[in-house]
Amino acid sequence: MSIRPDHGKKSNWQFYERAQREVYRKLKRRERPEAVVGAGWGFLDHFFIFLFSLGFFARVDFRPKRIQRVMIPAVLMILTYEVKQLIGISSMNQLGEHLFRDTALLKIIGFTARQIQEGFCQRGKGKRRGPMHRDTLADFLSRFSPKEVDFILREAVRVLVKHKLIRGRTYILDATDLPTTQRYKGCGIKKVVKKVWSKEGKEVETVTYVYGYKLLVLLEARDKIVVAARVVKINEHEKNFTKEMIKEAQQRTGGAVRVLLVDRGFIDGTLLWWLSKKIGIRFVIPARSNMEVSQDIRSFRSEKADGQTVFVEQTKKTKVMGVRGLLSYDQFGEEQHRRRKGRKDFKANPINAVMVIRWEGKDYEPGKEEVFLTNLSVSRPMKIIEQYDLRSEIENQGFRELKQGYHLLKYPQKTEAAVRAHAVLTVIIYSMVNAYKSKQGQRFAHLGIRRWRGKQMGESIHKMIVYYEGIYGIVDVEELFYLIDMTPKELYRLKINQLQKEIE
Repeated sequence: MSIRPDHGKKSNWQFYERAQREVYRKLKRRERPEAVVGAGWGFLDHFFIFLFSLGFFARVDFRPKRIQRVMIPAVLMILTYEVKQLIGISSMNQLGEHLFRDTALLKIIGFTARQIQEGFCQRGKGKRRGPMHRDTLADFLSRFSPKEVDFILREAVRVLVKHKLIRGRTYILDATDLPTTQRYKGCGIKKVVKKVWSKEGKEVETVTYVYGYKLLVLLEARDKIVVAARVVKINEHEKNFTKEMIKEAQQRTGGAVRVLLVDRGFIDGTLLWWLSKKIGIRFVIPARSNMEVSQDIRSFRSEKADGQTVFVEQTKKTKVMGVRGLLSYDQFGEEQHRRRKGRKDFKANPINAVMVIRWEGKDYEPGKEEVFLTNLSVSRPMKIIEQYDLRSEIENQGFRELKQGYHLLKYPQKTEAAVRAHAVLTVIIYSMVNAYKSKQGQRFAHLGIRRWRGKQMGESIHKMIVYYEGIYGIVDVEELFYLIDMTPKELYRLKINQLQKEIE
């Protein structure tokens, strides 16, 4: 199968194709290879076949408007940075020591032997190692405009939708801070107030200021594939970007967003009404403890289920109550509706709510119960809570994995554009890995990227990558000695009959 990108136009970027049988035959005929390198990153082979067969990188082979002189194709720069994130290189300073000295990996990315040895120009000669200086890649990211970064994400989502790799209907909208120092250009600042206990045993407030940005993501809940993202100043409120992100996601996925799980940072009555009545999306969101609607449902705690308004599900360890049609959330409606509040003819719009009374054997004190607002049916309130539990996975399998496994908080440069490009490219490769795992339905499904790397590298320790012009193959050491008629006396992995059939 060819993995050369094909998007209806001739690309200025070439990629080595894997031709295993042809490489075997050339070795058998004692033809001199172009190069032979260790396969320390051989685990990437199948993943790269997956990426290129999607046609994603052919879609983003464009020239950024802010780059006047193009020496290296944009798609090659994008892929290089994606690989940096994938293999866990946290700092741009480590590129020369790790990625740029790995000839095998650079060839898989798409660099030619001449480019690896000589680079693309004479600038930085003697100071760089590999095809480019590390600053070249960082500078490139800083020149992407917000529209160009969003274009790359949009094309990633489109190819995944095209190949039916985004299948879920439940989505999570959440945000995480990208803290920096005040030296980052264009960063925001927010005030953080915390209550702590002093040495005297008194509760006091401490005030700190955090600089940086904020990453907002909308991702499919089951396979953790990001379909929309924004990088904004750290002090900007999440709800200000919700509508445009939802519209983008619906357009890119063909209206796949049916249920939205959000945290209380997004709570806004007008926004929830828009989701429910204008877009037709179901939502589940925790209410603030001091909201009138929270106090309202808590007054039902001692009520028994009636099958019409009040619904209760319980076990020895859990007890959850659902109440339909509460009229105590005055903000739930259009802007004009909110303005009529206080008038005699004002009528609140009904909303459903779910209250957690007991969870994992622990009873909540009256007035302390967790409350969730929803426009879903609450006849089975436990189902609402279980569904919302998917959102908690974004911290364990989402933001935590992005920060620890993909080094989300390690920025290439101290500019807003560089942080934006870094964050979005990181969530793209994260999504592609998740799509790859879901499509394969295989052993990687429950492994994080860090465990996956270690497992795969161990499997490729006995292998090497053999290059001929335009093609390559991954060959085990025992296979190589067999093909050159020097079969070892003891074989631990090679099955000669199987290899002979593959060559024929």
